[in-house]
Amino acid sequence: MGCKQYFLHRSIDSAEQVQKIAWNLQDPRIQDWYLNDYNHIDKLTFSAFMEEVRSCWLPSDWAAITRQKMLASTQGNKAFSEWAIDVQTQNTILRGTTSHLTDASLKYHLEAHMHPDLTCKYRATEYSTEDVLRKWIEKVRLLDEKRQRDVAKHKEAVDVAIRAVAQPAPWTSTSSSKTQSSKGGGDAVKSPTTNKFLRLPALMMDEQKIFQDNEGCFKCRRPFQKHTSRDCPYNFPDPKTYKPLTADDIAAKKSKTTPIAAIDIEHTVAVVMPSAVLGDGTDSGDNSD
Repeated sequence: MGCKQYFLHRSIDSAEQVQKIAWNLQDPRIQDWYLNDYNHIDKLTFSAFMEEVRSCWLPSDWAAITRQKMLASTQGNKAFSEWAIDVQTQNTILRGTTSHLTDASLKYHLEAHMHPDLTCKYRATEYSTEDVLRKWIEKVRLLDEKRQRDVAKHKEAVDVAIRAVAQPAPWTSTSSSKTQSSKGGGDAVKSPTTNKFLRLPALMMDEQKIFQDNEGCFKCRRPFQKHTSRDCPYNFPDPKTYKPLTADDIAAKKSKTTPIAAIDIEHTVAVVMPSAVLGDGTDSGDNSD
């Protein structure tokens, strides 16, 4: 591709193309091969020259190896865009051979080997009707990035739940009380008392959804927070008093924060002031005898 761009910009005649680029061959073996037969090689067209290079210096099955590697690739844990670029790069190497895939064939390969979770989300869309490969890859890329964000949020919720179980709760303790005998000189009797350990319940799927939609923290389990579980300044809630967050709780908290409409004080004074102060609207202030 770079050679063809060079020929185009410099307007190099096809009869001179090979000799213009042959001296830039970097491999000493290929340089020696060219020097031994440059009278013949310089007369070749650029396409015929590239065929000569492939036949002399590449394995005879290089195209089959590249094609098999490309078709065997799957997305795995890679981002879809990164994997798609790798596949397209390998397909570019095969240009000019019978192994080169068309855009339609390339799209079918990417469809068939994308991540299983992405496949489920993809089938719920109409993206398969997009015929332009570049636009199709961009749509699937955005879909895959959303999938990866969801995975990260679920992983964060699991990590918080694991830490909540592993971290000793401040409200559980084991204490030993010593009771002395009624008369001095007796040995102290230890009577251990252990409070029952209470585990903070794991977040259910509907609770996770409520926290995600309302800027909630998976650690302190409070909605409308400006932090995440990693930098949460609060402790885990007390299992004794903890209640799962519901949609009704969110609605109640939102209603409490609704701003109160401003009151027109100037027009309200007349309603609040006693009638004795305002009078009855006549000129006389007191009753006449």
